[in-house]
Amino acid sequence: MKGLLLKDLYLAARYCRAFLILEIVFLTVAFFGKANVFFIVYPTLVAGILPMSLLSYDERDKWNQYCETLPCSRAQVVSVKYIIGLLFSGVTWLISMTATVVRMVLFDSFSIRELLFWGEILLVLGVIGPMLLLPFVFKLGVEKGRILFYVMIGLLCAISVVVNSVGLQTSIASGNPLLLTIIAAAGILLYLLSWRLSIMFYKQREL
Repeated sequence: MKGLLLKDLYLAARYCRAFLILEIVFLTVAFFGKANVFFIVYPTLVAGILPMSLLSYDERDKWNQYCETLPCSRAQVVSVKYIIGLLFSGVTWLISMTATVVRMVLFDSFSIRELLFWGEILLVLGVIGPMLLLPFVFKLGVEKGRILFYVMIGLLCAISVVVNSVGLQTSIASGNPLLLTIIAAAGILLYLLSWRLSIMFYKQREL
């Protein structure tokens, strides 16, 4: 399990460096801009779907077939991708929340309610990508799941644009803390369910 995790971390360090640049650019724009929702949520969305990119490299290099000869189970192969997704999303979440706090302090607009709002929203957005995509990918393969991948990206970006057009303050004002907490908890539970489904699908799949 540790070896599989290190393999994915090395792979991410080699092929996903552009994400770090994207993270810096988008958070910088969000920091100096007027709280544009798209620039705040997009890095979190991308972090959540990085396991999809790693799976694409695995299939290209025939890693899945080679992995069958190693002393590791298919459940471990699946679990590593979900752990990587949580790791990337968690780091991005921390960076985004830190930038949000600094921005609020510097611009004298600190609000616990707004901070909690963004914390819960970004938490959900960080898990929604892998939660929806990975079961399909582990069942059908990366190539067949790629169309869903692009549809998902387009849909999430469209949602962020629509939310931004309504206005940040309106969204925050209407956000019920209890409702947001329930949504966040539901997102985590659905992530665990997706994890279980992916293990079941991958065990049944012929490589």
